Amino acid sequence: MDQQDIPYEQRRNPNLPFGYWCIADPDGFPHLIDELGRRWSSLREYIWCGRLCMARGSDWQFTAMTEFLLAVLAALDRRIVHVEERVNDLFDGAWDVARHYGFWLEGHKLSEGLTGDLTPEGRAILVALASTRGAEAAPIPIGLPTIARWHGIDGGDTCEQRERVFKVNESFALDLPGRFVRERINRDPGIKLIGIPTGENIPLGRVLWTMTFADEYARDRLFTWLIHRLDRWEAWVELARGSGAQALTEHILRLRFADETIELG
Repeated sequence: MDQQDIPYEQRRNPNLPFGYWCIADPDGFPHLIDELGRRWSSLREYIWCGRLCMARGSDWQFTAMTEFLLAVLAALDRRIVHVEERVNDLFDGAWDVARHYGFWLEGHKLSEGLTGDLTPEGRAILVALASTRGAEAAPIPIGLPTIARWHGIDGGDTCEQRERVFKVNESFALDLPGRFVRERINRDPGIKLIGIPTGENIPLGRVLWTMTFADEYARDRLFTWLIHRLDRWEAWVELARGSGAQALTEHILRLRFADETIELG
């Protein structure tokens, strides 16, 4: 039986990042050696070229493709995000391209297409890719706590739970190059998107986008939605910085209603 026919979790420890079995050789180049004796310049190259049999391309193409794979795997790992939102956010609404990518992932036994869960190997690759981002890139949240359910518009029963979860995620977001924050805007509950701090002496983050709400519960409802998509904040900062606040508002609106059914009754 071919080794690839044996489920990954029976061949490897699924709790560790993909490639944990590789050996580092500081005296040779490339430095990373897999179990077949092949040398790779990085763990990402081993995943992309060795495991997935993809061409490396230029440095820019290689980085872009591995980052995109990370974004798709992270979206699949967040089961609360449905397929239509994924297609609109990651594939610009191109269903044929998204379908092809989903078949490619399923063919490599990394996921059950774009609508199912990640396999143990798919998640091991997700962890490996998230752990090897460049120093200039934002960290990808994996396994952060999220709010499982709501108890209606009470503003009280779930308030303490919301604050606990929000503080964990807001603490993580402090390390991001741009982040959404809850702040008062003209005395109203609001959300701001703060861009990457700039300036030589005292770097300050520019406000790229704002939205106000009638009450804190309404604000927290959107903030919860944003937290579930924390790994997309870096891309949305770039959208707001490059195309403006209105472009981000339109993008969020499209995503928010992407998987809603049409009720005609």
